[in-house]
Amino acid sequence: MAGELNFVHLHVHSSYSLLEGALTIARLAELAKADHQPALALTDTDNMFGALEFSEKMASSGIQPIVGCALAVDFGDQEQNPRNASVAPVRPRVVLLAAREAGYRSLMRLNSRAFLETPPHEAASQARLARG
Repeated sequence: MAGELNFVHLHVHSSYSLLEGALTIARLAELAKADHQPALALTDTDNMFGALEFSEKMASSGIQPIVGCALAVDFGDQEQNPRNASVAPVRPRVVLLAAREAGYRSLMRLNSRAFLETPPHEAASQARLARG
């Protein structure tokens, strides 16, 4: 159909999103191709481990790969509970997508910074990106 609109998933987790996704990259490619999706975004939580595999599998299946990730961000507006200082406050999660190579490089930088700057007592998903 010439005027057919295709849906594009912009927030998909793979098996690289521990405890959140169970599908392998190959299975995501199969499902997207069977559903005639023109593009698909991989936004695993706190990592980009599957970015290369995802890009290669999607491209070989005729699907436009969109690389991204979901990161928790500390906007600096939440104070820690003084009665339970060992529990980190829940941070809002932001989905980031790369449109070009420069965006991909920025995304890698942010992802690395989130991993390296997260205090050991906080979960990896509690990145402190907004405080610089």
